[in-house]
Amino acid sequence: MELTMEDFKMTPEDGDPRKRRLQINFAAICIMWLFSFTAYSGLQNLESSLNPCIGVYSLAALTGGGLISCLLAPAVISYISGKGALIISWISLMIFVGANYYPRSFVLIPGAAIEGLATGLMWTAQGAIVTSIAVEYAEITGGSFEDTLSKMFGIFCAAFQSTQIWGNLLSSTVLGSGGGPPPLNTTIHVAPLCGKDNCPKFEKCESKTSFTEDRAEIILISAYMGFAFIGLLVTIFMLGSDKKVKQSPEVSLLARLGATGKLLFTNANMAMLVPFSLWTGLEQTIMYAEFTKAFVACELGIHWIGYTMICFGALNTVGSPLSGLLAKYIGRPVLFLIATLLNLGALSGMYFWEISSSQKIIFFVIPAVWGLADSIWQTQSAALVGSAFVENQEPAFSNLRMFQALGFTVGYLYSNHLCESIKMYIVAGELIVSMLLVAIVEIRLRTAKQVSGAKVI
Repeated sequence: MELTMEDFKMTPEDGDPRKRRLQINFAAICIMWLFSFTAYSGLQNLESSLNPCIGVYSLAALTGGGLISCLLAPAVISYISGKGALIISWISLMIFVGANYYPRSFVLIPGAAIEGLATGLMWTAQGAIVTSIAVEYAEITGGSFEDTLSKMFGIFCAAFQSTQIWGNLLSSTVLGSGGGPPPLNTTIHVAPLCGKDNCPKFEKCESKTSFTEDRAEIILISAYMGFAFIGLLVTIFMLGSDKKVKQSPEVSLLARLGATGKLLFTNANMAMLVPFSLWTGLEQTIMYAEFTKAFVACELGIHWIGYTMICFGALNTVGSPLSGLLAKYIGRPVLFLIATLLNLGALSGMYFWEISSSQKIIFFVIPAVWGLADSIWQTQSAALVGSAFVENQEPAFSNLRMFQALGFTVGYLYSNHLCESIKMYIVAGELIVSMLLVAIVEIRLRTAKQVSGAKVI
């Protein structure tokens, strides 16, 4: 689906009604993500500890499915529309949540894969819809498209990242009141050493042999199911129909599918953003799977995961709209530099910290710093892609989400096989390489703007 400013020409008298419609649609996107991802975020943070070994592989199946669906997303959305893609996504999320009632490998992993196959549709539709709203809204208000886009992604990410607060608060409250599972360092799947010295024992993965009998777990999963269902209802009844591309006989499904690959292999900027896209996924696995498992659950117990990750969500929530506003004044490159320093500082702290349960404050500071950095990565990566590929939105966002999913998948797959210290070296190296390439892309974009009629390829 390709949208340009010409698609949104309007007369002065239809500005106000269209502006209200855009505001309602944007609010619907934020609200549905708020409810649905309260369920998703809560389960994601618990999966590696709630279901040791198998849980990490289910997350890999989830993100691996997203890798596949990102390739198909633009072609599929062109037929079913963005709203249809979101409806399918929330139904798939409910399947994944339901699979956690019976976390056997042959139930949980396929359930996660089904949700993964929908994530490409979900994120590609979200990116394209929000960008399209920003294009039309800027045209109505006479504002800058890039400023409008950056602010909207900031607001959306604030709603999205706040789900870390609600999902984690719910999980810690429920698991804490019910006693919850034992601390992770009492199982056979992880060595007693915690923190950077935590290394996996190469035991055979075992999943639960029956329906969970823990009442707290049942209550928690049921609550997450309810949140996912509300997100589905908001999508059906609140989100208006989005623009749907008219099918023409000369444009085949294969041609639409090829648009994603064509942009990657023919556009130098898109190719150079691949390591950065990988980073935006890989860096999140450090918090979702590594810090929660090797630091928090290992040393403090699983019921502390939610409380520590609330700090991640809170700073992410505050940082998302803030980075959207600051981008107007200090620019994306400065924000990227700040995020880089925050991540490297947090990694250094995790590496040199002699982990101890008596230093509980550090268990909260590290995810808070990481959350602030992540708020910059998530808002500004979307803004960078949206502004650099305004005429190829869906293929561009498809590539972004595809390689982000690959970053997630790689991080989850090696989680059960590498020591924490090695993982820290990997992510630090990936961060440095990706930032060097992003700097080149930013220079190329600025140079293209200074040359009238220039086209960067």
